[in-house]
Amino acid sequence: MARRSLFVVMAAAVLLTLCAGCAGSHPAAASNALAPATAPQQTNPNAPYMVPAPKRQADAPPTAVAADDAPPCDPNVLSVEEIAGNASGTYHSVKLAFRNRGSLPCRLSGYPTVALLGTEGEKLDSIAMEKISTAEVMAELAETHVAVAAAPVPKVTLMPHSVAAFEVVWTTGPECPSVSRLLVSAPGTERIFAVTQPMKVCAGRVQVTELQPDQGDV
Repeated sequence: MARRSLFVVMAAAVLLTLCAGCAGSHPAAASNALAPATAPQQTNPNAPYMVPAPKRQADAPPTAVAADDAPPCDPNVLSVEEIAGNASGTYHSVKLAFRNRGSLPCRLSGYPTVALLGTEGEKLDSIAMEKISTAEVMAELAETHVAVAAAPVPKVTLMPHSVAAFEVVWTTGPECPSVSRLLVSAPGTERIFAVTQPMKVCAGRVQVTELQPDQGDV
């Protein structure tokens, strides 16, 4: 009986020892199964590399040399608007300007063509159009009445967004013919720009000055 009890005790001890070994080895096995495999990092000196794309250079601004070789202005890149006005008694003037809306320099020279439209849209051929110098207009507005020597008509180079201005001058009064709009063309071109300009014109004439460089904004 004693031997049988001793055998049972020894068998239980062996079983406990085996179970402890299983319990100790099982977590380690699970841990190894979940651990990701890490490949050794190597640097290949011959690996391909990215070459940055060359930056696009912005278009260079027009230079003085380009301005010297500027062609006549294409009327399709021009616009016209009023930029100023002046008066001395019944003597009035309005300053208009051609602006170069293109990206390259161009040239204008001489006197623009101006025609008048009445309140019903009719062309007022009864009012004469006369050429006058800018200096004469300035003298008249200043009321100096000093004779001004004629000067050569300048050639105006229009850089992109710059303007060339001219003046339309008239004598006004309440009982004189009414003008509603001006029809304007750049020298040597046929494109017509319509500018709304209500005015009363006396003396049967309107005077137009030559084109000059101007800093005014259009």
